[in-house]
Amino acid sequence: MRTVPQPGDLWFIDLGVVGKPRYALVLAAQTDARLALASVVLITTQFAATPYEVTLPRVPWLAEQSYINVQSLQPVKFTEFVRKAPGRFDAGVLSEVQTALKAWLRI
Repeated sequence: MRTVPQPGDLWFIDLGVVGKPRYALVLAAQTDARLALASVVLITTQFAATPYEVTLPRVPWLAEQSYINVQSLQPVKFTEFVRKAPGRFDAGVLSEVQTALKAWLRI
């Protein structure tokens, strides 16, 4: 059975863009849904200081200072998850991402 990504997990994903596989933070994934999809936000090294970006703590598996831009929210098929990151961010980071996402979605 394939591992199902869990909210708060970090995964290296391949979105099919040449030379652009990257880490993403899983926000939601359900096995009881009709589609085998997870909702993720991408991790990037680009930063523009908008209210929709979260600065990530430095961790060994990310070579550069990295950020999450919640405008990158997207569905990802479970089959596009390549490997799980060797660690997690603490609950405070997930809370910051959720706050930025609520601001972006105006909910």
